[in-house]
Amino acid sequence: MLGLWMQKQYDYVIVGAGTAGCVLARRLSEDGRFSVLLLEDGGDDRSWIIQMPAGLRSAFKPTSKYNYWFKTVPQVHLNGREIDQPRGKVLGGSSSINGMTFLRGNPLDYDNWAKVEGCTGWSFADCLPYFKKFERRQGRADEFRSDAGMVGVKVQSDLNPLNAAFLEAGQQAGHALTEDVNGFRQEGFSRFEMSVEGGYRSSSARAYLHAQPRRANLDVITGAKVLRVIVEKGCAAGVEYSRRGVVTQVGAAAEVIMAAGVFGTPQVLMLSGIGPEAHLKQHGIRNVCDAPMLGENLQDHIEAHIQVETDRPVSLNKYLKPHLMLWAGIQWFGWKGDVAAVNQCHVGAFLRTGPEVTHPNIQFHFFPVFFGANWIPNPSRNGYRLGAGPMRPESRGTVRLHSADPADAPLIDPNYLATERDRYEMREGLKLGREVLEQPAFKEFHRREDLPGESIRTDAELDAFIREDASSAYHPCGTARMGADGDERAVVDLQLRFRGVAGLRIVDASVIPAVPSANINACVFMIAEKAADMILGRPPLTPETVEYFRAV
Repeated sequence: MLGLWMQKQYDYVIVGAGTAGCVLARRLSEDGRFSVLLLEDGGDDRSWIIQMPAGLRSAFKPTSKYNYWFKTVPQVHLNGREIDQPRGKVLGGSSSINGMTFLRGNPLDYDNWAKVEGCTGWSFADCLPYFKKFERRQGRADEFRSDAGMVGVKVQSDLNPLNAAFLEAGQQAGHALTEDVNGFRQEGFSRFEMSVEGGYRSSSARAYLHAQPRRANLDVITGAKVLRVIVEKGCAAGVEYSRRGVVTQVGAAAEVIMAAGVFGTPQVLMLSGIGPEAHLKQHGIRNVCDAPMLGENLQDHIEAHIQVETDRPVSLNKYLKPHLMLWAGIQWFGWKGDVAAVNQCHVGAFLRTGPEVTHPNIQFHFFPVFFGANWIPNPSRNGYRLGAGPMRPESRGTVRLHSADPADAPLIDPNYLATERDRYEMREGLKLGREVLEQPAFKEFHRREDLPGESIRTDAELDAFIREDASSAYHPCGTARMGADGDERAVVDLQLRFRGVAGLRIVDASVIPAVPSANINACVFMIAEKAADMILGRPPLTPETVEYFRAV
């Protein structure tokens, strides 16, 4: 029996309206049986800044109201630098501010979740039908892909000359050209898909909230800062949140579902007295459930960059001229067309550093843009940038409380490049990237190497450059990993139920046991769709066993 102090009661209370939260709000409310409350700290996403793919630069900056713009603690292996960790503070969460590069990862990643990480029921065969459930791919459906889901995705058909040169250079360097990077074969050079449809960003808010009629059994409250999960007799009874200075408590008859993200979920739970007992004691928080692994296992992809200047006006920098920016805006507002209607990363690659590596451990993001400091494009120069980084880092970090004040950002320590293997793969990624950019396909576009610079050649010089240049690829995950019964590393079980607190579940990037070998937004969509069936007590979709490319 829930306490009478609750001001209102729902069946499900979802904390966080990010990628997973919006999916769950739709799925748990759509048949009308359950009442659902979705709480979001940020505001509404229906602004051109969010909806226009080219609006990314306006949302993706420290001063944006749509972005938390967290910083890591000083990173020991990156010259003590604090690395940016932007996260979405808006309906749709980080799917409303990310770069819209749509990648699933390698099928072997998910098979390893099941076989290596002990996450039975999360193999690629188990996950594939959920990947297909949510995607609406522009193009032909097949055994890997769907054209009938909720989230629109596409490739850019007309390539910029620099993007075309990148694909040609990859083949000149001896690598394969992959037809569908989210299909049979990930390894090689390929067109990257984008979560964009009809000139709009395909965020979870647009796909799952705004694309449905209003429902009387679903309440969405923005500007709601969740202060804590309320635990009664070992059960999550509801949540307490603050909105416009008013503190409200709401009950959850079935479950409280944490979907506040890799940083927000552990922070809220620790503020609730759920987490490492000694750490909470340091901040004067009474421990109601000792969960020593909550906030551990933080993983993230990191990239260093090669940038080349060209004399030819072929990069996207030319669109920063005032008259061309105006024309791009007119085209988007008028008919959702041209350069403002797509993202900036249309091609990339997945490579292995050696024949013994099971599946690609290096990713390239290629941008036909010359960037200045802080990823701000330079309107007066032309060029292109390649980001390279390891896909399955060994380094593990933590998320901890800075204080007992919910307004304080958490302490984020990814512990980047803490192992020799991570540092080796980072170096090798840059070497592979340089090899590609030195191919004949780029000869006509090459004026000079801006980063790292022609003089940086030895391993020691590359290591020094990496320590000064490398930054997050913005794929943090793992701070409440899932695992089988008896796995002491696991915070949630294989149904994503919190161990030690009844009626509490986590559904977001926190539960990922090992980071997929790609950008992770598509992975989080999949997890949320799969979790919705678990929460509703439905049998899982039938596993789909398909053959996929294996290099070893």
